[in-house]
Amino acid sequence: MVLLLTCVLGTIVLSLPIVQTTLAKYATDSINEEFGTHINVERLRVSLISWDTSLKGVFVEDYKQDTLFYINELKTSIVSIGNLAKGRLEFGDIEIDELHFKLKTYYGEQETNINVFVDKLDDGKPRAPGTPPFFFSSSFVDIENSRFQYIDENLENEEALHFKNLKIQANDFQILGPEVTADIDKMSFFSKRGIQVENLKTDFKYTKEQMRFDSLQIKTPLSELDGNIVFNYNREDFQDFLNKVNLVADFQESTVSFDEINLIYNEFGQGKTATLTTNLSGVLNDLNINNLFLVSDNTGIRGDFNFKHLFNKQKSFILDANMRNVTSSYYQLNALLPNFIGNSLPSTFSKLGQFTIRGEALVTDSSIDAKVNLNTAVGDSYSDIVLSNFNNIDNATYTGFISLIDFDLGNFVNSKSLGKTNLDFNVEGQGFVTEKLNTEVIGQIYSIEFNNYNYQDIKVSGILKEQLFDGSLTSNDENLKFNFKGLADFGEESNNFNFKASVDYADLRKLNFINDSVSIFKGDVSMNIRGNTLDNIVGDVNFTKTNFQNKNDTYYFEDFTITSTFESDSIRVVDINSPRYHYRIYER
Repeated sequence: MVLLLTCVLGTIVLSLPIVQTTLAKYATDSINEEFGTHINVERLRVSLISWDTSLKGVFVEDYKQDTLFYINELKTSIVSIGNLAKGRLEFGDIEIDELHFKLKTYYGEQETNINVFVDKLDDGKPRAPGTPPFFFSSSFVDIENSRFQYIDENLENEEALHFKNLKIQANDFQILGPEVTADIDKMSFFSKRGIQVENLKTDFKYTKEQMRFDSLQIKTPLSELDGNIVFNYNREDFQDFLNKVNLVADFQESTVSFDEINLIYNEFGQGKTATLTTNLSGVLNDLNINNLFLVSDNTGIRGDFNFKHLFNKQKSFILDANMRNVTSSYYQLNALLPNFIGNSLPSTFSKLGQFTIRGEALVTDSSIDAKVNLNTAVGDSYSDIVLSNFNNIDNATYTGFISLIDFDLGNFVNSKSLGKTNLDFNVEGQGFVTEKLNTEVIGQIYSIEFNNYNYQDIKVSGILKEQLFDGSLTSNDENLKFNFKGLADFGEESNNFNFKASVDYADLRKLNFINDSVSIFKGDVSMNIRGNTLDNIVGDVNFTKTNFQNKNDTYYFEDFTITSTFESDSIRVVDINSPRYHYRIYER
């Protein structure tokens, strides 16, 4: 009874303001004297009945005499009064209201204020025998109505992070010298960029060389992440966080909202989400994303990717991609990455439909160096090509090698005369749309459909411009064996041919130029004509050592010229001239 009365009287005495202030000063003086810190507590109330403790106005000063921590009120129970008097802070459950944690790097400095504070708790030098490290522990911490700031006076925008409405529930919280550990069971906050974290759960550890977020789970209104994150660093690396602090992370079957990513990096489409599994390593401005498996709508991505200068506006963005499988379409990619794809991929890529890419590519904000296989709705291809001038993509320049396999070229270039083709070309030129195409090509056409005939085995060297070819052709097709040098323009309104050809054999009926049952031509031809049908052709055609066979007979001509002109819109004149004869035919 006497003991109980003594405890009650003691508790009453300890509730007096002057006693609380004295106790608070006594509790912090030994810590400040031992470690050179500046910690102040306005009031400390201790109950001798329950050992419950309440601290008011807890202020931890940084080395510039600004706020490092401030706590309006902290409620807890003391595990050992004796240890508390010795500076060993052992508590039961802790309730904290209105914590303000201000992490700051001052102008011209490399260390943050928390690093300087940690150095005071453990300077790394051997301790005198019997001198314990700083110790603080709690079995459970509940933090409410709080905020966190990270300020770097060396940055253009000094306030890098500001978390408001911060709430944390953590088990087994401990500070031992410079090391901090806690099992964070619940954490929520609202960032100044508009990101709301509804819950963050992780096994947290901080040391001078590493910060770990093991078994990390993050839930926002639109995203859910599940993985592990480790930051490795030398303390001075925080001065250049984006380029020196090393990141190692992995995420499994996580869901990411691009609307929320856009609050940090505004390059993605709206209303889109993706599920992903991946491993990350490197610094943020030289980041490796390996074993990526990402799915968004009908877009799927597998591969390894390296991003350079992702957060550096002064340097060119670089993506080094090893694509095991990228499946999408022009419109799907444009919806996911409207700024990048809309300005970078040629508009004619929309005709490829759903496509799959496999291979390697080095991408900058103005060029692509790619070695890829492409499977599309209009055919397949392989390319080893360097593409430049992304800022004007439909008129971009390129050089390299391209192979087309069963590729519907007519569909791709919007030509009714052309169909599927198989070819290998070395190319150098510019333009992807018909109006701007200007390309030098050297290579082999194994097959190509033109005018409803499938030509085989053609060697090509020349210039492709719009629907024009200017160069040389050698055909070994069974129905067309010839050598060609000159110009052939397959424009939609009017064809234009100006060339010389040595024709060993041409079956004009099978080539769909003439409807007769037999129409075989051999000889040397020099042609300068315009027109897209036999009824509207205008110009000259010269035949030398010519052999022509139709259903009636076989005709041989040593040398003759056919000239087609129009005297009026309704009367065409055809002149046939040879050394011995001249014929004129009028057609209405």
